[in-house]
Amino acid sequence: MGADNTKEFLDDAVTFTTAAADRKVSVTVTYAQSQDNMVSKRNEQLILSGPESMVMTHRLRAMHDGILVGINTVLTDDPRLNVRLPTSTTATADTGKVQNPQPIVLDSHLQMPTTARMITTNSSSSSGGGGGGKLPWVFTDANNHPEDKRKLLESLGVQVIAVPRSQVHPQGLCLHSVVAELHARGIRRLMVEGGATVIRSFLLSRIPENLVVTTAPVVVGKEKGVSVPPVNDPSLGYSLASEKYQQLGDDVVMAAKLVYK
Repeated sequence: MGADNTKEFLDDAVTFTTAAADRKVSVTVTYAQSQDNMVSKRNEQLILSGPESMVMTHRLRAMHDGILVGINTVLTDDPRLNVRLPTSTTATADTGKVQNPQPIVLDSHLQMPTTARMITTNSSSSSGGGGGGKLPWVFTDANNHPEDKRKLLESLGVQVIAVPRSQVHPQGLCLHSVVAELHARGIRRLMVEGGATVIRSFLLSRIPENLVVTTAPVVVGKEKGVSVPPVNDPSLGYSLASEKYQQLGDDVVMAAKLVYK
């Protein structure tokens, strides 16, 4: 499948009706998984997407204002959370340049390394496509975070935003507060990339509108992998609508709307 067809697939499958009303943030949860529903290995990077679906992921990034991950993803993968693959699939029509989204990290205890690539290699510029990006926004626990680490991150240009703890999942942050803060800062389209705990929490929050899942033809094994629930797991409290499937190289991509019960 060529780059143009990848764009057509995403433009048709991923829509932003919530953001169009300018009332809330339209959230897309996306991840790559193995055939046995594993999205990562314990404390080890796991690359599942093939080159064709990786291009699709970068196109999807370019369609959003922000990309969100949890701190474990930062510590394990050290992502840049920018758009780096061919500009023919990611450039905006009005400028012809890549629009890098805002990197966002959920980090209750401010474990964010000052050496993280999204700090050391990203700049305040939102255009480019060769490695530049935006400095991250880091969400942390309003009542329990190291003030000295906060000051250090802020001295590097990182915005640290304090929000309450979740009432439902005490180990995590309140996602509704996170999304409200993002809306106040101009984010209208948010892409949630991982890891497994963050994906699961968002799927249970009844916030996301879109779900995009890439399945790679590999088996990781439960003794090594970290899993997410199957997309049709009834315990998640939603059903899938407007499902669309696309073969990208060896991978199969599913995109759907989430309808909450």
